[in-house]
Amino acid sequence: IDDLRVMLRNLLIERFKMKVHTEDRPMPAYTLTALKPKLQKADPANRTGCKEGPGDDGKDPRIANPILSRLMSCHNMTIAQLAEQLQYLANGYVHSPILDQTGLTDAYDFTLSFSAIGVLQNGLPGQETGPNGTNSSDPNGGISLPDAVNKQLGLKMELVKRPLPVLV
Repeated sequence: IDDLRVMLRNLLIERFKMKVHTEDRPMPAYTLTALKPKLQKADPANRTGCKEGPGDDGKDPRIANPILSRLMSCHNMTIAQLAEQLQYLANGYVHSPILDQTGLTDAYDFTLSFSAIGVLQNGLPGQETGPNGTNSSDPNGGISLPDAVNKQLGLKMELVKRPLPVLV
């Protein structure tokens, strides 16, 4: 696929006389920091990965609160791996790479339960809509991804502006 991309780019440059480059521009993107981590160290013998659904204990918080429509069970994952994959696992919340600034290097087992972005009444994550200046949970029982990461994992997922590569 990488060769195909290079060939397509060269074709566009040659046929349409296009000029392209990348440059860093300040864009809103999430950063993960450690507040008071609530993570259980993983057994290194387990396979690394995340799946949709309950973990090994079989507990499913979606039964008690159906508005929590997403449940991810992760095994033997580092926070750097979580930050890298969260963009693909949490559709609609994350549109750019997450920067891991937690300083945590161990692998952990955890579950993360949150509401899909379409069911939240407070708007998009990262907007300051709550009374204390943060995006708080919805009155309907929904929990945004940043709130779930904070409450369930003890990490802070904050939307900040930082330089990201942009195709020009």
